[in-house]
Amino acid sequence: MKHIIIGTAGHIDHGKTSLVRALTGTDTDRLKEEKERGITIELGFARLDLGEMSAGIVDVPGHERFVKNMLAGAGGIDIVALVIAADEGVMPQTREHLAICRLLGVKTGLVALTKTDLVEADWIELVTDDLADFVAGTFLEGQPVVPVSSETGEGLDRLREELARLAEGAAARSGRGIFRLPIDRVFTMRGFGAVVTGTLFSGAVKVGDRVQLFPGAAEARVRGLQVHGEAVEEAAAGTRTAVNLQGVERMEIERGDVLGRAGELKSTYMLDVRLEHIADAPRPLKQRARVRFHTGTSEVMGRVSLIGAEEIEPGGECFAQIRLEAPVAVLPRDRFVIRSYSPVVTIGGGEILDVAPKKHRRLRASSMERFEALGAADEAGRLKILLGEAGVNGADTPALTGRLTLTSGEIRSGLSQLTQKGGAVTVEADSGLSLTSGHFDALQKSIAEFLAGYHKANPLRPGAPKEEVRGKGGGAGERVFNAALGALTGAGTVAEEGGLVRLASHKVKVGADLAKVKSKLEGFFRAANFQPPVLKEVFGAAGTPGDSGKEALQVLVDEGALIRLKEDLIYHREAVEAARARLEGFLSDREDISASEFRDLLGITRKHAIPLLEYFDTARITFRVGDKRVLRSRPGAN
Repeated sequence: MKHIIIGTAGHIDHGKTSLVRALTGTDTDRLKEEKERGITIELGFARLDLGEMSAGIVDVPGHERFVKNMLAGAGGIDIVALVIAADEGVMPQTREHLAICRLLGVKTGLVALTKTDLVEADWIELVTDDLADFVAGTFLEGQPVVPVSSETGEGLDRLREELARLAEGAAARSGRGIFRLPIDRVFTMRGFGAVVTGTLFSGAVKVGDRVQLFPGAAEARVRGLQVHGEAVEEAAAGTRTAVNLQGVERMEIERGDVLGRAGELKSTYMLDVRLEHIADAPRPLKQRARVRFHTGTSEVMGRVSLIGAEEIEPGGECFAQIRLEAPVAVLPRDRFVIRSYSPVVTIGGGEILDVAPKKHRRLRASSMERFEALGAADEAGRLKILLGEAGVNGADTPALTGRLTLTSGEIRSGLSQLTQKGGAVTVEADSGLSLTSGHFDALQKSIAEFLAGYHKANPLRPGAPKEEVRGKGGGAGERVFNAALGALTGAGTVAEEGGLVRLASHKVKVGADLAKVKSKLEGFFRAANFQPPVLKEVFGAAGTPGDSGKEALQVLVDEGALIRLKEDLIYHREAVEAARARLEGFLSDREDISASEFRDLLGITRKHAIPLLEYFDTARITFRVGDKRVLRSRPGAN
């Protein structure tokens, strides 16, 4: 069954609530104060059957003091019934409510000309002609004006027919996509706990689902569901829905919260928007103006940062950034309304473009280009824009979810399609981590250029440490860097050996003079065995000119002939291997060995024994237990 939400709008005392009661039999004024004062204060709800369709009616207050309550109910409506009393005609809240509906993106509706029993037929014709001028240029232009009397019932059948016609032509909200229920009412039912109601904007929810309250973090389970007062197992977009929540207290929930699923929405203090300053606004909208920001069912204070302008004249448009004083949970494409801080009147609204932007410089051309691109792009195009902005580190599905109107599954599919078309590279299939092909290519180029410079500056080094390459060769995260390195290795451009990375073409070339120094040094270290020489002394004994001793020493370390335990403590590999053999031989008969026992075993000082033992620990040959070492291969050792 198709579900449609119809909203009333109009000035106070023009008969909105009476009209709903006449159409549905439901009195939407449920508060004692409303009945005593004879005015609508809070949102009211009723059900209207239109043949094969079921419509939910949201009845809104018309008093200027309660426009914020009206806004809480107007965000989810598909069709508006603009109620105008025949004996009074267009009034201030008539204009404001129509402007709000237009700003919120309502596409269709009609005018219900009420209280016709109080005026003559000629007057009705005159008012109807005037209303044609009033709605000209709005989404109500050309739509029917239906004279109706809630007292006599005259015109009600035609009103139902026109509403059914509009409902038939209205686009049904999709039950797919991200589940969102902006909360407009919270209460407690004895024996059931917390209950929230709202118009289900998108997606669907089932009994038993786990949900989260945004912009907070409280989670709950759906204990029960009602749609238009009837218990159901599942509720879909376009319905007035009541949700009984288990695991959360009434005091943790308030109007303006959004019920969704964990990870699918983002809470934000800052929004990029396309902003319209309505023609009826009393004055220009200035830079940094403090405003009341309305979206969904929430009202939050914020400031407007205009992009490319110092102020907007009434009737003008501008891109802007809204910086809020409290977080909201919204999606791109959502509509919003702003009202001035004081006096409180509606002054504009528009469309949200990005829910997690960076701060913009007001006059930077690139900011304007970004706004234009986001506004013009479809969701596939927006995905590509956001991926490009993520840069060399890319973005995964969780990071992108909530910044698009797509579910996480739809985002993964979009990334896959972008990769297949060559526009992106997927680094990690499970998380969807991807980056644009341009950034991936640039990262590979940066790595290769860094290595070329490194080899030029260090011709005797076999390669650069991998972490140094990652940090200075593009600055990518580990997962993206490894993917780029893997691509370069696969292409034969780069080689990776023992924690070092080099260009595949790089070879260490040792000249004849340096080769002689290298041979002398290795001989000294081999002969020293377990008593490594002092570097200054061995350089002197080798007669090395300039830095050739240090260069030869580094070559020997890089080749693995020498092992550096500390900056100034270096052993020949043969000595280390001999020390290991003695250590393993000792521990083949003994359970453990102390530092002093190891010292005596090799006939060396404690100064040399401790670094050797720590080296064997690091090499995962031994394992320290208290002051002793045991073999890792021994049963029970970790």
